[in-house]
Amino acid sequence: MSDNELNGQAEAAEHGLVAVQEDGAATSGALRAKKSAPLQRRPAATRSRSRGGFRRFVLMVVLPIAVLGGGFWWYMQGGRYISTDNANVGEQKVLITPEVSGRVVAISVIEGQRVKPGDPLVTVDPEPYKIAVAEAEAKLAGVRTDFAQLKSNFAGLDNQIAVADQMLALRRSEVERKTALAGTKVVSVSDVDTAQIALTTSLAQLTSLKQTRAGILAQLDGNPQLDISRYPPFMSATAAIERAQRDLDSTTLRAPIAGMATQVSSIQMGRWLAAGTAIFAVVGTDSVWVDANPKETDLEYVHIGQKATVSVDAFPGTTYDAYVAAISPGTGAQFSILPAQNASGNWVKVVQRVPLRLEFEPGQDMSRLVSGMSANISIDTGRQRTLKTVFGESLGGTLDIIAKASASELARIVTPEPSK
Repeated sequence: MSDNELNGQAEAAEHGLVAVQEDGAATSGALRAKKSAPLQRRPAATRSRSRGGFRRFVLMVVLPIAVLGGGFWWYMQGGRYISTDNANVGEQKVLITPEVSGRVVAISVIEGQRVKPGDPLVTVDPEPYKIAVAEAEAKLAGVRTDFAQLKSNFAGLDNQIAVADQMLALRRSEVERKTALAGTKVVSVSDVDTAQIALTTSLAQLTSLKQTRAGILAQLDGNPQLDISRYPPFMSATAAIERAQRDLDSTTLRAPIAGMATQVSSIQMGRWLAAGTAIFAVVGTDSVWVDANPKETDLEYVHIGQKATVSVDAFPGTTYDAYVAAISPGTGAQFSILPAQNASGNWVKVVQRVPLRLEFEPGQDMSRLVSGMSANISIDTGRQRTLKTVFGESLGGTLDIIAKASASELARIVTPEPSK
């Protein structure tokens, strides 16, 4: 074998040995990796289990406690405000009703016109009522004349009665004288009878005059110096002329309040208006309020004078300040046409609603509010729930003391002490 062949075999043997060593090293490295692999994965699994336990703790302990605490806090803060959407804007509404009957001769307003108190609205034909005033004035003048005549007659009767008294005395003396002379046959019996008849006539005249005087005195209410203003027929005639003048003045219907005329189209020129029949209305603009109807179960802490806020559906971005002005003495059902009769038949309990009236605070612009608009109200009752009201006097008082002590201790810990 040559030297070259020997050298080649030696190199091949060396290469094989090196490959075997490399394979062994790789195998031993893989074995070491397998042994060390569990040691490397164990810390990751531990961290995963720790994170899972923390999540379970948060979801099952912390989160429920937070929800319960938040709900309890919300409950403790609630119950102060009473709100309802069963409310509407109210304004004074006056029906224009004629007091006298007649034909319409003038209409001084149009639909939606703003009026002031005393402005003329509608005029009824005044001519019949002018005639009635003239008749009443004539009757009053006649009463004045009759009164003057009574006074004159009463004064004349006194003189006539005085003369009749004197005449009666003379007739009586004449009868007595002739009766005495008839016994001596100086005077005949017929003369005595004539004198007796004259005496009786004088007595009748005096009695008639006295009766006439008594009748006139009765017409003068027993007072000969009665003033005409106290004379009953004069008072009646004066009342009649005042009534006639009032009817004449009522022929012109005037606005009773400041507001806006509405439903004016329901009347026309020439229409006959009957007294007491409403023809249109004037809605006041000076006074605006809100009528609300909260449930009876919400009124425990509601009192007159409490502050409130009002929002109107037509203007959702505007809030008005108001206060409770009145609480109805009865529920709405008590003032219905057919009140509930719970003592008869089957009875179903229904939560009642009690009307409230809210007045607006002064200084706000209510010109856009229209009567009947839907509103939402919220009343601040000032009520605050405490632990005593929730848990009772004993347990609630204890919890309240603990809460106050915890709060003060927390404040002491958080507040840093001043440096000396």
